[in-house]
Amino acid sequence: MRHDQEIELKADRPASILESALAGLDAAVVLCAALLAAYLVTGAVTLGPLTVHRFSKPFLLLLLAASLRLAIPRGSWLPRRLGRLWARLRRRGAPPGSLVMAAGDVLAVLVPTLVATKLVAFLANVLLPQVSPRGVAMPFASVRFAETFAAWDSGWYWTIARNGYAHEASIQSSIAFFPLYPLLMRALAWPFGGGDRALWVAGIVISLACFAGALVVLHRLAERLCGSVEAARRTVVYVAVFPFAFFFSQVYTESLFLLLSVSAVASAMSGRWWLAGGLGGLCSLTRPNGILILVPITLLALGGRPPTRELLRRAAALALVPLGLCLFCGFCWALSGDPLAWLHAQRHWGYTLGNRPWIELMRVLDALERLGPYDYFFADPLAVPYFLHGFVALFFLALVPRVFTRFGLAMGSYVAVSLCVPLTGNALEGIGRYCATLFPVFLLLGATTSRRTAQALVISGSLGLGLLAALFVLQHKVY
Repeated sequence: MRHDQEIELKADRPASILESALAGLDAAVVLCAALLAAYLVTGAVTLGPLTVHRFSKPFLLLLLAASLRLAIPRGSWLPRRLGRLWARLRRRGAPPGSLVMAAGDVLAVLVPTLVATKLVAFLANVLLPQVSPRGVAMPFASVRFAETFAAWDSGWYWTIARNGYAHEASIQSSIAFFPLYPLLMRALAWPFGGGDRALWVAGIVISLACFAGALVVLHRLAERLCGSVEAARRTVVYVAVFPFAFFFSQVYTESLFLLLSVSAVASAMSGRWWLAGGLGGLCSLTRPNGILILVPITLLALGGRPPTRELLRRAAALALVPLGLCLFCGFCWALSGDPLAWLHAQRHWGYTLGNRPWIELMRVLDALERLGPYDYFFADPLAVPYFLHGFVALFFLALVPRVFTRFGLAMGSYVAVSLCVPLTGNALEGIGRYCATLFPVFLLLGATTSRRTAQALVISGSLGLGLLAALFVLQHKVY
């Protein structure tokens, strides 16, 4: 018996030695990561043998230790501890629709997507020439990287946050841009002095934070409507890799608008009508088409044939939506004497509404047919952006009937009217970023379970996202 026990002890020794080695390797990974983080924050670490005065030392050690650890398919204390911590966090929240789960899924998608997109845009900005001068210079030493967060209309929002509104009837003026986003920029920058740098950083922080928040809300809404965590994850992925999703990390209103619109609809579906109305009012203060959020939440309010008293209560709450637009119109009237100055100012960009919504799409299709799919791209400097906007518009229009049948009248009507209004313009510019915020279409795509469809959407979307981010930072007219 004693001899058998000695044999078992000897057999266990290699396993225990391996476990100890893996634990030491995990500790080395954690230590190198901590040293690298401390160096990036402080610029130097002086702790005896752990002294670090160069970035390359902890980085290469971390790379080596992590590579060795990943090559050994066996767990030790660090993975187990992290797994237990994650399981504990999961248990604290409700498993279906858990905020912790949604946040984890969003971060897992958002971080690598943003890093890759900004890296592509930065390299393009370093290696390739800009096609037109920038309207405003960003006050940063690393300006080529900072420029990946701002171009075109970003300068207008920064100007409003810095100087307030101005109106000149005969030229382009800031009155064309709605106030909520620049107001938030000014409010966030104020504790830090409100200078030019603080305003730019505030705009970037607002966009990134709102994008993350919007994806979390959308994740929970998708899980509720589609009945599957996997569908919610696919929905978040499709939004993040949509070719025009680079606007969500720009000093633009897209992230804020997506957060407010998704939250307004989610609140209406939960019966929180005053919250839905308040969020809808903020939507109408964010951008001109924000008032259209009134369409889905009104249809949701009418659902189920509520009694008259309840219907009046809901109507009073939803009156906050047009109130936001009325407040801005009142401000425009006080500034310029014209309550619709924000609309009339669009003419100085050569942009008007009110045309038949199919005209611009037909022009693109006719040009493709007349010139051929190759020569079309050389016929006009705007041929490429018009093709991209037209393709996205046609793709979304083709899915509108399915949105109606899958998610009902409210969602379908919202997508339909949100597409038709900009399509009545005399140009296709902006269609891509307007579509980026039409979350019911992404809910529909997320509900599709085909693996080949998912692979096609992720691969094509990622390639398009990198390309458009590079074109945008180089001042190509893909806005």
